[in-house]
Amino acid sequence: MRVLTSTLLVEAVTELSRGSRLVRAKDVLAWCDRNQVDCHGEGLKNQALWDADREEARGERRLLKFKSGECKQSRVGWALIAHGAKAREAAAQLSWREQRWTGEQWDWLGGEPPPPPRRPSVREVPTRAALRG
Repeated sequence: MRVLTSTLLVEAVTELSRGSRLVRAKDVLAWCDRNQVDCHGEGLKNQALWDADREEARGERRLLKFKSGECKQSRVGWALIAHGAKAREAAAQLSWREQRWTGEQWDWLGGEPPPPPRRPSVREVPTRAALRG
């Protein structure tokens, strides 16, 4: 089984971007399963995916990267640079922000990560009695 590399990551995003300009990490993981590519590697879960992501950002920079926040549960997506405008529009609709590799770390374009989605408080959730009017 092949281990995911930056070239295979670009291949996956290229193929998957025919349906949507913003390709989510879960779609890349499914692509890896279908094509017998190891996206986990050695070490932490999905280590090969994150290594390929960094390798691509350090090298040819064929992909844009988007993220929904700064925690481990944040969603991640990529787009081909050629699809940048449409991918940025799709990311904005999801409240995701673009990240760029600085040579040492990922940096948020615009200075800071997107704010976490606000969940309604218990007081804001209508009760059944209030819904019946």
